[in-house]
Amino acid sequence: TARIAGTAGNVLIIGSALTLFGYIMHTLYDNLIAESGVTRVYNESLDLLRANPQIREFLGDSVAGFGEPTHGQRQRQRAITHRNFMDAQGRQRLYMQYYVEDSRKRSPYMGVARVDLAESKSTGSWDYNYIVVDLYLPEQQQQQHAGTRSVHKGDFASRVEVLVTDEFAREIRQQ
Repeated sequence: TARIAGTAGNVLIIGSALTLFGYIMHTLYDNLIAESGVTRVYNESLDLLRANPQIREFLGDSVAGFGEPTHGQRQRQRAITHRNFMDAQGRQRLYMQYYVEDSRKRSPYMGVARVDLAESKSTGSWDYNYIVVDLYLPEQQQQQHAGTRSVHKGDFASRVEVLVTDEFAREIRQQ
């Protein structure tokens, strides 16, 4: 019986390790490789922003993107706000929001990028509906006691439509 219990314990440990490995691989695939993966969409949309002449006019040649502002100097990971949902037409959608600024800190502007994708029912591929950036002249407050900087939206400066598909524009007009 001791031998059976030892074997059962080993099987349980190996099964748990395989389950954990499968979960990690699934998560990596969903975030990094899948067409609708958050990291992949973030990187692709940020590249489109960097190539846009209007964005370069406001933010310069070195546009950096980041997730939600953190409230501690030791926190480096910033979550990118995103939401998966089903729209009224029954399509899978991905909405994402992140912040952009001049990484060299030469531009006074910061922006809020909003990205929307939809899965095509016919092809199964994910297509951008829009990428829009609202630019602001931010108010920056130094929090002396915590040693952190929190950025608040200030005065609205401009909206740059980096990409808006014709199909999405028609869909908006019909509503």
